[in-house]
Amino acid sequence: MMPTQTADAAAMIASTRTIEVDAARERFSCRIHLARRVPDPGQVRPLFVMVHGIGMSHRYYDKLQRKFIEHGDTLILDLPGFGGTPKPGHRMSVEDYAAVIARTLDDEGASGCVVIGHSMGAQFVTELAISRPDLVSRLVLIGPVTDVEHRSPMKHTLMLAADTLIERPVTNLMVGTAYAKCGIRWYLQELPVMLDYSLDDRLPLVDCPVLIIRGTRDIISGHDWCEKLSCHARNGNLVEITGQPHAAHRGGAAAISTAVLTTVEKQARKQAEESAADQSDEPADGRAGDRPLQGELLQEKHAHASFTRSARSYTPGPRSFPQVLELRSITVGDRQCRSYFIGHDTGPSREGRTDRVRPGNGTAAPVFVLIHGIGMSHRYFRRLGAVLAAYGDVHLIDLPGYGWTRRPEHASSNEATADLVGRLLDEAGASSCVVVGHSMGVQSATELAIERPDLVSHLVLIGAAIDVDHRTVPQQAVRLGVNSILEKPLLSMMQSFDVLRCGPRWYLAQLKLALSYPIEDRLPLVDQPVLVLRGSRDVVAGAAWSDRLARTARRGDAGTIDGAPHAAHHSAAGAVATAITDFLSRR
Repeated sequence: MMPTQTADAAAMIASTRTIEVDAARERFSCRIHLARRVPDPGQVRPLFVMVHGIGMSHRYYDKLQRKFIEHGDTLILDLPGFGGTPKPGHRMSVEDYAAVIARTLDDEGASGCVVIGHSMGAQFVTELAISRPDLVSRLVLIGPVTDVEHRSPMKHTLMLAADTLIERPVTNLMVGTAYAKCGIRWYLQELPVMLDYSLDDRLPLVDCPVLIIRGTRDIISGHDWCEKLSCHARNGNLVEITGQPHAAHRGGAAAISTAVLTTVEKQARKQAEESAADQSDEPADGRAGDRPLQGELLQEKHAHASFTRSARSYTPGPRSFPQVLELRSITVGDRQCRSYFIGHDTGPSREGRTDRVRPGNGTAAPVFVLIHGIGMSHRYFRRLGAVLAAYGDVHLIDLPGYGWTRRPEHASSNEATADLVGRLLDEAGASSCVVVGHSMGVQSATELAIERPDLVSHLVLIGAAIDVDHRTVPQQAVRLGVNSILEKPLLSMMQSFDVLRCGPRWYLAQLKLALSYPIEDRLPLVDQPVLVLRGSRDVVAGAAWSDRLARTARRGDAGTIDGAPHAAHHSAAGAVATAITDFLSRR
């Protein structure tokens, strides 16, 4: 076995060895991919250990490995049964995989490693950190599974299938090849192990710092699930990589490596300071896992990235749309309402726009409140929210029974829902709100404007439902079906999962209330300026109906977004934001 020397003095070593693991009483084949850079004399380099998930192999860590090799040694595994390694004679548990990893690291003489696991690999490395804390100094979980809401083979399979629609083609090809190598029988044999493992119960037993990373488009490892995990960990952080799906470490390798290195350095410095304060007269013990990374190694990356411990989102680059989401919640009885808050970005936007939206006395920036329609959640408002944050604070709302809010026993009226949203905004200290409702969300938005004129300064209705001439279930079903063909595939997929999450019973209960709501009679009671917006291809909220609502309002305007379907705020977020800000300037 000869190492290969590259031009940058990194020695790449690949080996296959058989390891006996006492826990399983069997000999397993585990392939090790080790990369080292020849260190300077006296330099101690950290070891980054990367562990794949179910069905996968070492290959999909290649991009992340190239980032980490600049700052330390890397070790990537092909676990038993995966990546072409021989399959064990029986089903392996998460503890068995952790034992294999531990034995591998022992053979390498490693300790205090930065251990990274993706998907089911997050389970393996978590169990490793629990059973062998001496081997793990920092734990990184990328797209961890399995969400407590999706622990069934059918749900997980559907979500995996949907994820392929948003992954890069090269990633799908890599995944398909790896699955073919492991085989359907071994995959199905290990799938129940993954679904039965309670990561949320095991993670609190980990002593070392834990960094949880997910892509903002990851439908397998959702935001709330990852946030729950970060809260369960004794010392946990959550970072979201903007625009990345489940395999965030592929397209977002640069952002992930910077986030990991920054966190490692920050935590190492903190430990060094605490150690210096407690034992100022004693030298450090010299363990590789306790030494901070060299600051000069991170200097260049820090100049081009922003990351703070409190951040809930991470985007590389000197400037980007704000994507930091802060969760707020209120519960009254069995009804829960959530707000995902995006703080006002006071700097110039990418287009160099200035903040020209100053309603009222010309000094206070508005607060935008975005209320979704039936079956949906705050997620399909993220694009619009990111743009509007250039002009003011933004609250993306999840109404009772939608998104990750609990499902009430009985359907909530629009009046009761508006009251709950108002209470949530009161607790958040919001005022001068520009309330934006979409589809059936315009009903709750309208009630909020009527009941809380002190809280609402302007009302924006996008794709207002429901047209008085089409208030039957079959008529709405036909229009929504036709509209789904016109929407972007990502929106249709997002809608499917949101509807499944709220459930058919809650959906139909809310639909019954929505069909009976007379918005044409309620809108004239609104004193605030009203903008009625629709996409020119919207088959749910027609042109004649939208114009009628605009005329019905005391101070109404109408607008059309060319080429956009029903969810104009998703497919044409920039155009919708411009229409809203122009409306606020005029009014």
